[in-house]
Amino acid sequence: MLMPPMAPPPPSVVLLTGADLWLDDGCAAEARPSQAVALRGPRILAVGPAGRLLKRFPNASIVELKGGTLLPAFTEGHAHVGGLGISKLEMDLSGTKDAGDAIERVKAWSALHERGWLKGRGWDQNHWPGKAFPTAFELDAISGNRPAFLSRVDGHAAWVNTTALRLAGISATTADPEGGRIVRDAKGNPTGILVDGAMDLVSKLIPPPTETERREALLVGLKQLQQQGFAAVADMGVGLEELATYRALAREKALPIRVFAYLSHDQKLLRQELKHPRPQSTAFFQVQGVKFYLDGALGSRGARLNRPYSDEPATSGLWVTEPGKVLRDVAITMAAGYQPAIHAIGDAANRKALDILEAAKKITRTSIPPRIEHAQIVAARDASRFGPLGIIASVQPVHCTSDHAWTPARLGADRIHEAFPWRNFLLGGATLAFGSDAPVEDPNPYIALAAAETREDPENDPPGGFLPDQKLTRTEALRAYTLGNAKALGRQDMGRIRKGAVADLLWVSAPILALSPAQLRGLKAGRLWVNGVEATLTLTSSDH
Repeated sequence: MLMPPMAPPPPSVVLLTGADLWLDDGCAAEARPSQAVALRGPRILAVGPAGRLLKRFPNASIVELKGGTLLPAFTEGHAHVGGLGISKLEMDLSGTKDAGDAIERVKAWSALHERGWLKGRGWDQNHWPGKAFPTAFELDAISGNRPAFLSRVDGHAAWVNTTALRLAGISATTADPEGGRIVRDAKGNPTGILVDGAMDLVSKLIPPPTETERREALLVGLKQLQQQGFAAVADMGVGLEELATYRALAREKALPIRVFAYLSHDQKLLRQELKHPRPQSTAFFQVQGVKFYLDGALGSRGARLNRPYSDEPATSGLWVTEPGKVLRDVAITMAAGYQPAIHAIGDAANRKALDILEAAKKITRTSIPPRIEHAQIVAARDASRFGPLGIIASVQPVHCTSDHAWTPARLGADRIHEAFPWRNFLLGGATLAFGSDAPVEDPNPYIALAAAETREDPENDPPGGFLPDQKLTRTEALRAYTLGNAKALGRQDMGRIRKGAVADLLWVSAPILALSPAQLRGLKAGRLWVNGVEATLTLTSSDH
């Protein structure tokens, strides 16, 4: 007679002790000393005074943390994981001083990669003398017959060469596509800059990445986030092929952190995915919602404003997607139980996003709050609508400190107060969720925390902070990376240290509330547990 297989023994208890414990009930938070956390498998078993838990679990494995602070692991609230990974594999144009500097980087990269398209990302003309867009002719001198496609830092404009323009059939007679703009010279000829929807005229010609390349990009991006202390990420804009790669990695248990995928706004993809119930468990991979684009970016003047740009009165920006189409598909998304996340940067786009979500909530129900991504330029009367409507303000603090120098020129003195209104969101009762928009910005959360409370860049500019009345406290900023993101995902078992929560924990070696902003920017993740398992971190204090 065969005996039934014996059940495996329960996982042993692991006790983390020796650090101040970040405890947040949603109303008040503190770094409380002399506390400990007991883990059993993927969940937190108990939280309480260290002495009491040591007596309660005498056979526990003890992890003695040497001071510092133990926090809920951070969630990256808005990133493009594949783009982050690819940015490490293609040419990096971030931090270039001028167009000539960027050209030299292209030249050096092309010498090492002799075939195919010249692809890269990261240039920002707003940081160059004169702030003028570069041209195709500058690229032509060093690119030869190889087509070039170089994305602006925000991913909302591309710098291409004449070969790429010719391959795409773009000339003086080519009309601007819907949701895009071909930048032209005084004679109407394309200059080599394509904004938002116009980028697709060229990008569709670039050979798509192979499955191996997609897999490498996703794993490189996820691993970089893990090294910063993230146990989860909201990946914004996941397409059909990337979705299949994610699912393969999940089946192989190869994902280093949790991924909440927001689908690209594609009809075929929505029909395929929204017919399935949204997963309720906090797994390593799940489709969470749909990412919608209303407008473009402020830096390329694609953000949709209520009135024309102060520094280019001929335009008020773009509707990247027709608002009626967004309303229709937002309602479909919510009716299916999934979460809409609407990209809105300009004040007109934010007002329209609020109107769309308010209308959709009247005709359908959802158990998770809808989100507005970026929410950068928002009129005061609209900032006060987020809270009552139950809409998450998903913001990226480093956008403020990266863009402060040229934002006033875009908006003018009479509406600059609309920029990055984080305090106004909180005063209106909204939940803030923090992210980086990586690879647009560095995903380092410690830089973002310092940006949120100072509104100064690492060089302490502008002194006192950009629109300092909108600064956040460190506690508010930490909450936005932890509990705020958990609320944004509709997850009760994430973002705080309490019994029953997932065992996603981050230890940093310093008392996080006692650090100056400069010290905070230099902080690194010390130890990280994801689902109860400690990750291997390679970052040290000397890494950059």
